[in-house]
Amino acid sequence: MSNASWSALGRRRWLTGLLAMAVVLLTGLPQLLGPLLAEPGRRGTPTDPLPVSSEALARRSPYSQPGAYPLDRRPSPLLYRPHAAWMGRLILPTPAETASRGGDWVWVELEQTPAGQQQLRGRRLRLTWAEHPELQALVAAVTTDIHLGASARQAAAAANVVPTRLDGRKAVGPLQSLAGARPVDDLTVQLEEVSLEGDTLRIGRPPVQTSGRWMALATVVAAVPTPDDPDRVLVRHFDPASGGFDGPEERIRIPRLPPDRFGRLMLDPTGLAGSPLNAQGWLLYGSPTADGVFTVQAIQPRALLSLTPQRVVRGTSAALAVINRETWSAATLRRGSLQSIAVLPDSVDPPASGSRPPGAPEGPPLAAVGQRALLVHSFGGIGGADGEPTPGWTVTGHFAFGEARVVRDPFSGDPRLDLRYHQIYANNPNGIVAGSQDWSAYAGNLQRGWVGTRPIADVLVPLDGPLLDVLAVQSEILSARYRSGDGTGVALVTPATSCVQDSSQALWIALDLLRRQGSLAADQPPGERSRRERLGEALNSLLTPFGMVRQDWRHNAGVTASAGTGRQEGAASATFQTSQRAQDVLLSWRSMLPRRAHDGMATVFVRGGLPIWILRTNQIPGKDDTLAPLAPTSLLGQLPVVGTLLQRLGDALFPPILGPPLSWSLLVLGLYAAVALPLGFRSGFLQGPWRWGPWRLTLRRAAGLLLMPALVEELVFRVLLLPHPLEGVGGGAMAAWGALSVGLFVAYHPLAARFWYPQGWAVFHDPRFLLQCTLLGSACVLEYVLSGSLWSAVLLHWLAVVIWLEPLQGRRCLGSGRERVSWRP
Repeated sequence: MSNASWSALGRRRWLTGLLAMAVVLLTGLPQLLGPLLAEPGRRGTPTDPLPVSSEALARRSPYSQPGAYPLDRRPSPLLYRPHAAWMGRLILPTPAETASRGGDWVWVELEQTPAGQQQLRGRRLRLTWAEHPELQALVAAVTTDIHLGASARQAAAAANVVPTRLDGRKAVGPLQSLAGARPVDDLTVQLEEVSLEGDTLRIGRPPVQTSGRWMALATVVAAVPTPDDPDRVLVRHFDPASGGFDGPEERIRIPRLPPDRFGRLMLDPTGLAGSPLNAQGWLLYGSPTADGVFTVQAIQPRALLSLTPQRVVRGTSAALAVINRETWSAATLRRGSLQSIAVLPDSVDPPASGSRPPGAPEGPPLAAVGQRALLVHSFGGIGGADGEPTPGWTVTGHFAFGEARVVRDPFSGDPRLDLRYHQIYANNPNGIVAGSQDWSAYAGNLQRGWVGTRPIADVLVPLDGPLLDVLAVQSEILSARYRSGDGTGVALVTPATSCVQDSSQALWIALDLLRRQGSLAADQPPGERSRRERLGEALNSLLTPFGMVRQDWRHNAGVTASAGTGRQEGAASATFQTSQRAQDVLLSWRSMLPRRAHDGMATVFVRGGLPIWILRTNQIPGKDDTLAPLAPTSLLGQLPVVGTLLQRLGDALFPPILGPPLSWSLLVLGLYAAVALPLGFRSGFLQGPWRWGPWRLTLRRAAGLLLMPALVEELVFRVLLLPHPLEGVGGGAMAAWGALSVGLFVAYHPLAARFWYPQGWAVFHDPRFLLQCTLLGSACVLEYVLSGSLWSAVLLHWLAVVIWLEPLQGRRCLGSGRERVSWRP
């Protein structure tokens, strides 16, 4: 090759390298230099946030640095327990290291190891996947090259954490996208299904993000600051012998980390001692620092994990009321409070297999060690003087699935809950990384947890393994895609792609795969199999309100099903797709807002006869009076009347659950006809014989009647006036609302004749007609309450009006004014 060729090649490589460096600088500078460019000592505000990520601001504290917690410092084994059997900090290998060994692997610095493996603590080992063909195939399916572009630059400029260290890397798998998600190697994980092969750890499940290598159970006695350490507190440890908090006292550190870019503390520890939850204690997660003082990195109220609910609600109607009206009511939004409610609906079949193990006590949905439950998570907004804006009178909130397990508490020996989340989370200023997260890494983390600033709701649904296992895998696939941005390095929130849309996608794909495998209701007795099938249909109806699934969801299900098989299951390609088309958003509109999806999911399970457990917290510990919890809402939900009416309209137009059988609607129609027709003929209001007019004219008239009066009047007098059946209004209250609906419906007709329909004056004032209106209105109310569907009531109303006006010649009774007309045809 000539010198000129070498020179040209060198120039191209130089220009390519310069371009790559420019991209890295443009995307990384806001995170790297933001803390330096921000005015020293200036605190951001909700309306004037600092031009830097909250993650970078938190790293100003020494207690947010991994190096602050030496591995050779260990607390007293009498007071502290390991947080997990296998636990370590992920370290992203260099590009040269990755190329030398190939595959998806990272370094892990082990912080906790099981008994018999203590010699591994502190060692750096290679972490990769178990050599299971299906697991390897799924890893390969989400492995991609990463090139940060304009969207990454824009996200970084908006103070979001962007994986700049991954830019330009080839074949980035889920482990590398996890380790490289933040600017520094500070992500700690819990490992499961671990096998050791020389200097390599292999795992059969994705890592679970966690915080604090040690845990303690204690109450906070008081703050005991010193001149050089203002974060010291005095705690009293739990005593297993007495079962109370009368163990040794110790001075530990609960650091007050720097405020985020909006000027808010993620958790203000000064209120812990005075919290009403303090009497039941706190799980404290952390490690000793170099000075030997145990320093808390995450905190969790023990009351949240108790298997004894504060309240038990029985009956399906009462359960629906709790879900749709009480969980986020103003009375439950008291800062610093916690609610734990067990909801036991009327069982439509024998209890679900796996919902309560043999010998478990009747009552709470979860009671025995080993039980598992689907977790449906949502959080609300931040209100108060330092709150966040709520554009469009809508508090969007957040949505995620997860899993709850009943475990043995290492301190008391009693069963308690263990909570983890499958977080499908877009790039954000706090450095929250998509993937499975323990409660200590997500909600209770002092640096980026939401328990101190937002109201949180977790609905637990006891279920057995197949759905939980498959949903976890599908959530991990989507989380890995979010971390890599399908090659762009960023995942942005849009109406089509978001935490709630893609969590719903994971659930739909899980249900689809189970149906393909025939394992959704396999090995179940006939009654339970029928229940599971109905539950699957109801969930599918919720996720696909028009009965059609989004094209990208179906495609991605095919990619997942065919991973490693060489088949594509109808998919056009073996790569995942993300659609932003308006028609696809419409097909999954129930998954656009977290509150609607959260309440809808809980409603489906309750209507299916499954018990649920609702856990609610409000800005724990609640000391900061500049904050107030805001409930997540549906569209325009902060406009009380408008938001409620829009929600009722959506539920009535597209009922989110399967309604009663068609026979119920036919029964209502039959009862109405059996009463209205004889009464009408006996009173002389209806007269025969039945005689249909020309079919073309009749069909044209019938089409007009479908719009008015049937559709319009049912929208007004049923949908907008009556509580939707999903709102859980009790029988007495619903009867009162129904009577009001019928009364207004009847009174409306004379008013219509007076103001805009004079040709109906004589008929609409006739007592016999008003009696028929009463019967029709009552039948439509009953039909709507039973089905929750606008269309059922419209059909009944339309049939009644068409039959009266056409074959029974009712049109001849309508005059042109106030004169009395003959009733005889």
